Amino acid sequence: MVKFTLQWLVFCLMWSSLALLSLSSRDPWSLSTTTWLPAGVLFCTLIISPQGKWPLWLISSMLLHTLCSFYMGRPLPLAVLFTVFDGLSIPLCALAYLMLERYGYEQDQRRPLLFSLLKSGVLAIVAFSAGSLLTLCLWLSNYDIASSHLVSWSLALLTGCLAFLPLARSLRQGAQLAAVRGRDAGIMAISIMIMLFLFAQSFNGPKSILSGFNPTYLLLSSLLLSSLLLNGRMLGILLVIHYVVAIKATLIGLGPFVWTRDPGSSPIWGIWGAQWYVAFTSLLAFTLFRFAESDRLQKAKQARQQLLSSALSTAATHITFHLTPQDRRLSWSVPTNHFFKHAFPVATTLALLEASCEAPFMVAFDSWLLNGQTDLFIREINILKGEQSVRCLLVIVPALSDKMLSGGIAVLAN
Repeated sequence: MVKFTLQWLVFCLMWSSLALLSLSSRDPWSLSTTTWLPAGVLFCTLIISPQGKWPLWLISSMLLHTLCSFYMGRPLPLAVLFTVFDGLSIPLCALAYLMLERYGYEQDQRRPLLFSLLKSGVLAIVAFSAGSLLTLCLWLSNYDIASSHLVSWSLALLTGCLAFLPLARSLRQGAQLAAVRGRDAGIMAISIMIMLFLFAQSFNGPKSILSGFNPTYLLLSSLLLSSLLLNGRMLGILLVIHYVVAIKATLIGLGPFVWTRDPGSSPIWGIWGAQWYVAFTSLLAFTLFRFAESDRLQKAKQARQQLLSSALSTAATHITFHLTPQDRRLSWSVPTNHFFKHAFPVATTLALLEASCEAPFMVAFDSWLLNGQTDLFIREINILKGEQSVRCLLVIVPALSDKMLSGGIAVLAN
């Protein structure tokens, strides 16, 4: 209870701070914000939280939204309308992402690049649909709005979701926190220093250090290189820092997206440019990270398959399977009747396989899972075959990041 209370307090503090920063950039004639930094915080929180706790996060964010808007000078009806927009659009983005994760898991493992683009496309559709609905509601309420406001609201929501998506995915996977390696810390430090240096410059001023140079290429290269070398959690943190720094610098008139030479230009073009750049960079870095992660996973699978084949090579006849740890369901590589000559009933779960053996092995298997799967699980079993039994060797190799176990059964000589 104490831990959850602290998490709630941190959420409220982060959300309020980013909301006040965003509301400070609202335009005076319509009281609309050009960016909305708290959207990513709520999106990430919903992604990593059980759906039973969603009402608490939504009610907290909606109350904070109303209070912060009213404190910054928005009329109460307008504050409530934007609060309802937040309370509907961000959960819809989270639900869309979770549905794609749940029903497209296998496709995500096979085609990570295509599926990453699909997720981003769905988030964009939800964001701009919600922005269109908000625009219609404000127009029906006779508020002074412009067509640019639709782009501002939708783009702000989409940018926040894409910037926080890698961190949300990493936290949702629930991987154990590992010690930060010196190489990773160095990559993070270099990327952040490049980021701060570039966004601290007034590139259109008379004393610009990098006058005539487009710094976004250097920063983009740094982030893409980081996506190939960092783990998911550290890359997510780096992209969130990049998001906040880019938006904050543009709001105070620094960085490559501020245009001061044209006296007739609107500040909104600068913040739009920064948000499009952050959204594109986050999407590109996340897609490249998924490609590198998939490539590493495929190589690890090949090494795991070689390890399994080596363990089963002592027998002339063997059969392999994939095992899902949650429901203990078995997916055999070939029909089992080819292996057991029509005398062995198909075991679709590990429990059914144990029921076909003379002695149980599930207790030892559960203990192996709890102890971290540091080595191969090897167990000699006797599978019942009518009135006789077949002496076999059960081998299961540790799971990889895809959470799938691989194993096999080899027939031993009597």
